[in-house]
Amino acid sequence: MTNDARERILTACEQTIARAGIRGFRMQDVASTAGVSIGLLAYHFGDRDGLLQAALDHVTERAADRATHSADATTAATHLAALLCSEFGRDPEIRAGSIAWNELRALAVFEPAQAAAVARSTAAWQRTVHELIAEAVLDRGGDLDPAAAALILTALVEGLSGRWLTGQVTAEEAQVSVREAIRGLGL
Repeated sequence: MTNDARERILTACEQTIARAGIRGFRMQDVASTAGVSIGLLAYHFGDRDGLLQAALDHVTERAADRATHSADATTAATHLAALLCSEFGRDPEIRAGSIAWNELRALAVFEPAQAAAVARSTAAWQRTVHELIAEAVLDRGGDLDPAAAALILTALVEGLSGRWLTGQVTAEEAQVSVREAIRGLGL
């Protein structure tokens, strides 16, 4: 499968979840939106769980890509802010990814296969945040525990994400909150 087809399928998966939620999720809808056969989904992702796990990883990768390409990401601390703030924005793809992430995280409460996928994806994201915090601490000095700070910041973003998706805060308010938290940690 080409990278283009994989990207179309995973984007279609996120869009399908964003449109119908996990309860309305159908692999046929993903295939139709991506313009591929349902057999191609099964061939490359196995089953529904495999596709959903790949979609989780895709959401995480896209956030990392957005942060990497941010003009503001010139130091570890600004890269950290760009990464965490990239979870909120006006772009429909950001919203679809956030809805997919939240839906799959909720599903993980009841389905062990999804719990493992969410744990793996969260650990990868938290590890990236940990590394950026550790680098920022080295740059600025200080005795902040990068592991504890990474847990705090990723949990903050997850909570703000739910509030953003339900209209309780704007993307801008969420981003300001993230930046304030980073500043409050001395980064």
